[in-house]
Amino acid sequence: MSNVVPFPGVTLTTRETGSDDPPRPPVTSKPCPVCAAPIRSDDFEVIRCTKCRTDYHTPCFWRVLPIAEWAAYLAWVYEAPINDLDGREYICAACRQLEGLGK
Repeated sequence: MSNVVPFPGVTLTTRETGSDDPPRPPVTSKPCPVCAAPIRSDDFEVIRCTKCRTDYHTPCFWRVLPIAEWAAYLAWVYEAPINDLDGREYICAACRQLEGLGK
């Protein structure tokens, strides 16, 4: 089945979407700062910056950081015990840039 994307201001009914489920509401009124797509309520891959508290899609968060950071994160995830995965701090690229400038 294809994914139907409406133009802004157009509301689709279940006949056009082929589903009886209503559209998923966004979690916040702000879109992801990287891709500008809304963060949905059923997205399970969302990272919140520890410093500025901004939500990002997980792939978007890592896309704007150096690849070495992502590789270190993956190594940590695969080596950490399951109950320890929530203890990590996530600092977004914008906050890292501000820290690098001495602010």
